[in-house]
Amino acid sequence: MRIGKAWRTAAVCVAALCIAGGARAEAIRIAVIDVNKILNESEAGKSAKKKIEVRYEELKKRIEAKQEEAKKIKDEIDKQKMLLGKEKLKEKEDALAARVSELRQMTQEGEKEMQTRQGEQTREVLKIIEGQLDKVVKAEKLDLVLDKTQGGVVHFVPALDITDKVLGLVNKEKAGGK
Repeated sequence: MRIGKAWRTAAVCVAALCIAGGARAEAIRIAVIDVNKILNESEAGKSAKKKIEVRYEELKKRIEAKQEEAKKIKDEIDKQKMLLGKEKLKEKEDALAARVSELRQMTQEGEKEMQTRQGEQTREVLKIIEGQLDKVVKAEKLDLVLDKTQGGVVHFVPALDITDKVLGLVNKEKAGGK
């Protein structure tokens, strides 16, 4: 599967070279970028990750509180099982079932929210990266930029890597936007 992507990317590059070569005489300018590195190391990426972690901790505390409530009810049932009448026992078991159901729903909603927030935060950072990448592409008159994290780049000369340039621009924009 990975080799298939590499061949596909190589075929696209060759086609781009052929088309560009026919249109003009100068060499095509290619660069490589590591978007994941920028997502993980940029101030914008770190800030987004921090926001997600803060919300995760909030949700985790709420879920743990519900778990504690359910545990107290269960412990109460276990201690008083013999002393409680059938109606009271059924009442407490229903309350426990309701808490467990609430907990399950809260956990599912929390997971869904975290996935949504992570996607939103990632998209925001990617917009910043894209904007700064466009600046580098225009400044250096690049014809093609490949993302080495997508698996299509098998080998490249380190001089083609513009990751640190874009990372620096992303951090400057984040600092300027504060």
